[in-house]
Amino acid sequence: MPGAIFILLTARAFGHAFLGVWRDPHTKALPIAVGTLVAAGTIFYWCFEDWTIIESLYFCIITLATVGYGDFSPTTPGTQIFTIFYLLAGFGVLAAFLASMAQQYMSQKAEGHPAHDRLHRHRSDSGSKP
Repeated sequence: MPGAIFILLTARAFGHAFLGVWRDPHTKALPIAVGTLVAAGTIFYWCFEDWTIIESLYFCIITLATVGYGDFSPTTPGTQIFTIFYLLAGFGVLAAFLASMAQQYMSQKAEGHPAHDRLHRHRSDSGSKP
């Protein structure tokens, strides 16, 4: 049960950080830019490579995150050139978005969260380790 609570609190913290980025007028465009880049890349690879939508989305995410497992790669010169520009444009946008999410998370953590405090009290009361 504590594992499920941890997952829920983590998802909640992620959601709060995302909303913080969305509400900040200086960073509001980042989620839109990331979503647009991922959607455009997914559609591009789906149309020009022999990949499913899921494979195309997967490739876009691992490419922008610079993971590059190598299980998918562009097969034509046109899609290879697109990938070069896609990565150059998209990595900076994704990095800015993730940095903003981390900044929001850290500022919210510094303010304190009642849910986290309740979990810590519950664990202390039940005798389990935090």
